[in-house]
Amino acid sequence: MDATRDDGTFVMLKKLDTTSPFTAHEIAVGKLFSTPELSADPRNRCVPILDVIPPEEGSPYTFIVMPLLYFTNIVPFETVGEVVEYTRQIFEGLQFMHQSNVSHADFKSDNIMADVMHSFQHPPHPLKPIMRRDCRRYLSSHISRTSRPVKHYIIDFGLSKIYREGEPRLMIPPWGGDRTIPEHLTPDAPPCNPFLVDVYCAGNIIRQEFLDGYPVINRPPMQGLEFMRELISDMTDKTPENRPSMDEVVVRFTAIVNGLSPWTLRSPLLPVGDKLSLLSWLAHWTKQMVYYLWRVPPIPTP
Repeated sequence: MDATRDDGTFVMLKKLDTTSPFTAHEIAVGKLFSTPELSADPRNRCVPILDVIPPEEGSPYTFIVMPLLYFTNIVPFETVGEVVEYTRQIFEGLQFMHQSNVSHADFKSDNIMADVMHSFQHPPHPLKPIMRRDCRRYLSSHISRTSRPVKHYIIDFGLSKIYREGEPRLMIPPWGGDRTIPEHLTPDAPPCNPFLVDVYCAGNIIRQEFLDGYPVINRPPMQGLEFMRELISDMTDKTPENRPSMDEVVVRFTAIVNGLSPWTLRSPLLPVGDKLSLLSWLAHWTKQMVYYLWRVPPIPTP
């Protein structure tokens, strides 16, 4: 449910049943990462809780108030560098959760949302994002991520857990929305490490969104991103103990990105097998040259 605060800020309300054990997790984790200390860290990508509206008398429902966010694909990825920045944000965000002794336990693409208010001339409608917020006209064309960097947020902490120091990091599978997790596919699977499952899920997002595509929803694989293949393969290794930690993932990812040229990062993002027409090629590289001359970075960091 969308709403507007007294100061004019657009927000989203999430209705939670206080009788559900998931509600306690959602609020506890959300409040933890909304504290001044943690919210000041630039690696923190957890959606902040702006307010909690307590239940009315006789009602089990409470509401949490969060910034109004949208699915990430509302602003298309146009370059390799834009994908690199998206990947960096979600990897660092998950790393920050793990360093805070919190597992997400439902890390999937639709639990990554984007703040795109500055990417359009008029705010998109929350439920019909092809329309303006007032529904009077269709939404105008977007402003590129390179020109207006997009900040992404991790949402949905109903399955998340805050672990105490020394507490066993185990959960009984299955859980979450990713149905490909190897530890969950074995009948009567034993308890497994949710932090290593998070690593798998983070790698699987990049694998399905970009490297291999996702045929179930007709999403094609994208070209020009094979430099991430080895890291993503290690993250999605069928043997949990062989997967790197998120600390190791971020270190390796940073080293990989540091080895890429600016022109690789400015290259167009295209499905495997596709090529730009001559006019599209000229338009793309003319725009990239303008960005270069104006010193707009090829990795659009918000």
